[in-house]
Amino acid sequence: MKKWEIGVLIGFFAVFIILFFSVESPWQPKTSKVGEIVWIDEVGISVDSVSVDERLLIDFWDDNRTIVKEYEAGAGWKFVILDVFVSNHANENRSFYTGWIEDENGAIYQEYKLRDYTPGTPYLFHQYKSYILNLLPDEAEFISIAYKMPTNAVPEKFHYSIDNSKTWYGEVILKK
Repeated sequence: MKKWEIGVLIGFFAVFIILFFSVESPWQPKTSKVGEIVWIDEVGISVDSVSVDERLLIDFWDDNRTIVKEYEAGAGWKFVILDVFVSNHANENRSFYTGWIEDENGAIYQEYKLRDYTPGTPYLFHQYKSYILNLLPDEAEFISIAYKMPTNAVPEKFHYSIDNSKTWYGEVILKK
């Protein structure tokens, strides 16, 4: 091979490598910290606060009434509550899926799901639940997600996904 051919070949591979690593990859999660907003596929996500409590006070409501109930985590357990802001700035619908919390040892915890039905009312809305947000263009939501974890577990990461034609993954570092 001539020197100029080798130079062209090296240049081609250099351009290929630069382009390959500069393109966003849906399978590689975008990482942010609490309080930071991260943009994934024109959707802004921010975990605004993380709090821990031994109980949840939950407002259930429908068209006619509001009922407040208290849920205790129980001995050796705690609730970790994330307040999340999600905003769609795309020109089409996007879906946001809550994921799981991972502790510092790699254990995974799913959202705390309430299974509460009040007599006489088939379904009451409440603020802590598993979320699939289907956001219209220029729509935004504030949501709260509760996780039940052992008292000694330290939450480290919150995982979620954004979906349109591809699924994009994100994670939020919860430890300071």
